[in-house]
Amino acid sequence: MKIVEETRTRLQLKHRPIGYWVSGWCTFIVCLSFLIYCLVFDSASVRLNCIRPSSNQINCELKRFNLLGSMEKLKIFDPQEAYILTKTTSKGGKTYQVIIVTPFQEFPLLSHISYEENQEFILKTNNFINSAQTSLFIQQNQQNYLFFLSLFILIIMAIAAFFGTSPVTICTFYKSIDKVLIERKSLRDNQVIEYPLENILRFDIQEKQYKSSKLYRAVIVLKSFKEIPINPQYTDERSIRYVVSRIHSFLRF
Repeated sequence: MKIVEETRTRLQLKHRPIGYWVSGWCTFIVCLSFLIYCLVFDSASVRLNCIRPSSNQINCELKRFNLLGSMEKLKIFDPQEAYILTKTTSKGGKTYQVIIVTPFQEFPLLSHISYEENQEFILKTNNFINSAQTSLFIQQNQQNYLFFLSLFILIIMAIAAFFGTSPVTICTFYKSIDKVLIERKSLRDNQVIEYPLENILRFDIQEKQYKSSKLYRAVIVLKSFKEIPINPQYTDERSIRYVVSRIHSFLRF
């Protein structure tokens, strides 16, 4: 919070919540990128269709579908086996993914399918490879997982946009008209709060613990004991204490 103007009859303060803007829009951009990946680049379902044109030849076609319905086709020649790749997350959880092995490369399938579903998939695939069956059609689906993940990302984006559009606060004390005006301007709306100076009882400094540090905000306490924050967002102690001391000096509290 800064003093932008001080005269004999007027004192104007301005607070820009830059920290909220930066964190809000950075989070929004990261979430938007992740959402695009989930919708466009991550597979929501896969279908494996294999045929055996001869006893020693297997040709497969792998189709990948994203949430938007786009499809990618991959040719798989001479699959050797399918196995489950187990990955351990940083928090100790586990994810399972089917890998189809060919003499040329490996083809990973969906990464958020249960172990039981993956086990059924590899049993059917390996049974086809090692038997005389002439065809195989099998599929995996993680649409629900991606849908709820995308919904969660949208909620985080909405919260991030809320912080990213936090209002600029302009607080002006007028001796000439005996009033204090607090204007809050943002992309969402504009708000004006107005009270007579004679209704002010005192000014408080509220503190809030944030991780290992403390943040502060200035509050107008009215004679009705109603509290009006000058800056809704908490900020550094030095600027708040300086501003409050200047208000006291200006109003001679």
